Amino acid sequence: MKKFLVFLFLLVPCLAVMAQSEVTLDPAQQKALNVFFSNFSEADLRSFTPQTLSDATLLEFALAHNLINRLKSLQKSKDGYSVIITSEQVDRAAEKYFGKRLTHHRSSTYTQPLADGEAYTFSQVRSLADLGGHTYLANGVIYSGDTPNPHGTPAQWQQAGEAVAQVGSFVAKIKSVGERYVLIEYKVIAK
Repeated sequence: MKKFLVFLFLLVPCLAVMAQSEVTLDPAQQKALNVFFSNFSEADLRSFTPQTLSDATLLEFALAHNLINRLKSLQKSKDGYSVIITSEQVDRAAEKYFGKRLTHHRSSTYTQPLADGEAYTFSQVRSLADLGGHTYLANGVIYSGDTPNPHGTPAQWQQAGEAVAQVGSFVAKIKSVGERYVLIEYKVIAK
């Protein structure tokens, strides 16, 4: 009986993997998913599961995302060395990328210091598997470096003399919500 249970325990994950069907991405889908996942790598999002996704993680991502991608729309502080991000801007980013808002804000505004010289970090999706129920499993690579084409290949970057290095990889579960995706689970694997 024990051997049967062990066999069954090993068989179920194997069947789940076999039930996945690889999605063939056209160039537009590939680019859109690269941009989607680059939002997480550039904000240095840490690994989480649905059970461990906290307000702190949502806040950290939303602040970084607004600072990186919405800088021109943010109000500068009086001294000009930081920006003010509203709780509404935080919630919009969290809702857009995770499908949820923070359950509690510690303040109606958050101040973030302006920084420059940060390394350019981006992601590329390598595979996408359909798990059913509008849910997908994505595998990808995280790069850091200086390139005008984050959708290029390592060979293209090398040929152009661009310094781009793989700094990690990721496995993520995403859910299709209309015309967009939300991130429901994320695992970063450091190189």
